[in-house]
Amino acid sequence: MDKQSLKEEILSLRKFKRELFDLYWDSFGTFFLHAVPHPKLVIGKRGLVGDEKETGLVLVFSPKGGTRNLDLKEEWIYAELQFGYAWEEVFIPWDCVLRYFDKSQQTLINMKVFTAESEVFKQVQTSAGEKAVSTEKKEGETKDDKSNVIQVDFGSKSKQ
Repeated sequence: MDKQSLKEEILSLRKFKRELFDLYWDSFGTFFLHAVPHPKLVIGKRGLVGDEKETGLVLVFSPKGGTRNLDLKEEWIYAELQFGYAWEEVFIPWDCVLRYFDKSQQTLINMKVFTAESEVFKQVQTSAGEKAVSTEKKEGETKDDKSNVIQVDFGSKSKQ
């Protein structure tokens, strides 16, 4: 595939993912987004922990709470999401959005992801008005344990 057609595919897919995000936001209220690890994915100070470094994480978006300052751009989503009692700034590149689904999991949409930064876009400069994000992390800054991860099982009731 030549660079021009790859660039067009990436741009079309980003637009499609953004339109789906809007559709889920308007139609379902609360919905889930699965983001896979990506060099430009930023999950506040929390970062990716445990298995999330390999499989990514599922984020909850809801206009009723847990989401604020939502801003959708051509290349990424910016929002402040609530993790437990802490609010974290997240930057989610459209290229790492794998799937959307609603609470009942009746609508599940899987999409192609581009986890490596494409050579096609390395020369493209970001506009001066957009927020710049540094994704560099110091070694040992994120924990390898699962102490910051809330596990949710939608399929069964827990025994007490």
